Amino acid sequence: MAKKNNFSIDRLINGERVEKYDYIITQQDPLSFVTESFQKVIINLDYANVDKNLKVIQFTSTLPSEGKSTFVSNLSYLLGQRGKKVIVIDLDLRKPKMNRVFNAPNKNGLTDYLSGKITLDKAINHSDDLGIDFITAGEKTSAIINVLEAQKLKDLISNLRETYDYVLLDTPPVIAVSDALYISKIADGIIFIVAQGKAKKTVVKDAISSLKNHGVNVIGMVLTQVDLKSSAYGYGQSYSYYSSDEDRDL
Repeated sequence: MAKKNNFSIDRLINGERVEKYDYIITQQDPLSFVTESFQKVIINLDYANVDKNLKVIQFTSTLPSEGKSTFVSNLSYLLGQRGKKVIVIDLDLRKPKMNRVFNAPNKNGLTDYLSGKITLDKAINHSDDLGIDFITAGEKTSAIINVLEAQKLKDLISNLRETYDYVLLDTPPVIAVSDALYISKIADGIIFIVAQGKAKKTVVKDAISSLKNHGVNVIGMVLTQVDLKSSAYGYGQSYSYYSSDEDRDL
């Protein structure tokens, strides 16, 4: 069994699903155990990215509601606080949430830019509060796969890669739809989010195997909503991080 990196991140609200996406705990409580643990995630990311080859990072999960968008928003904020130039793109075109993080309407976003309705300058928004840029999903479309395979999207990511230190992609779950696999073609790697007790181990294993079978670089795995109250840690509900290149028993 692979060894577990020795840190975890407290769940925001007793392990329950967080609907208040604009509450960034790493900003609101910078001295908390939560924030310190996120900082350790960034240290692990730095080690994985020694050669600076990981700029476009995709975040996905097995099933919905595993804490993916919450994780992305907190990580992006702290990267910005470290002086990194960061942009977050909502590529969950079916159930977008990042506009809620930034308290912005879900319009003039990615799909609007790709369809030629707006310029890139208009699609890119800046959060003065969080200090990072973001692109919302934009107008809903039924041609999602066409959007994800569009050359204009590939060109956009290539453009942003030259401008930003990190391009973070919030994407749909692997099992629910095939979107995450299409998006992985434009990402340098994936951080995989797993909520304890949410999906069966066999389903999680199938999801990760599906990614690896398609040649996807799985950078690491974040285990969310871990109940540590009965353990020696005593931190209650939490996140735990597993490193990228270790085999692990699920």
